[in-house]
Amino acid sequence: MKTLAVLLVAILAGVAAPTVRLAQPASADDPRPKQDALKVPEALRLRHEAFVAEFTRATKDPGKVGDAARSIEKLAVAHFAKGKEVFKPLGLLPLLAERQVPSGHAKAREIAASLRENLPQIRREHRDLIVGLKKLATAAKEESKPEYAAFAEQLILHIQEEEEVLYPAVLLVGETLKQKPDKQ
Repeated sequence: MKTLAVLLVAILAGVAAPTVRLAQPASADDPRPKQDALKVPEALRLRHEAFVAEFTRATKDPGKVGDAARSIEKLAVAHFAKGKEVFKPLGLLPLLAERQVPSGHAKAREIAASLRENLPQIRREHRDLIVGLKKLATAAKEESKPEYAAFAEQLILHIQEEEEVLYPAVLLVGETLKQKPDKQ
């Protein structure tokens, strides 16, 4: 797992080309049932797992890198855990894009409503995480550990992606589903 996390961080940092196939994209004749669509999309789930693995590795570093990672560990772990729930409505996007109404979408609406309510707090957490990640990047550069600097920079970029793309997408899924009758 450690090797996979390092490879994923290198890929995200643009240092290495992918050598393993992580997820199979769904095809039009995909036999998987559609009722499991309320789940974090596979690519996002794998990316988050890689972030968690690399962050965990950083917290175990004995130097300044570890100190910086441990200083935001509680906040980061809580934030990573929230992603396991908040991004589930994104699994409905392929169905919605095909103008299909997924069954059992009340839960997706609930998740989106909760996200909308909690966005101010999440943004405050993001600001605190970014401050800590910038310290982690600085420590990594001071200790000549470029993999941790690249990781911190990629995680900062991912936080920006959450705010600019992923959270708005979850909110749009929720709004779209408000306009559709429940099919359970």
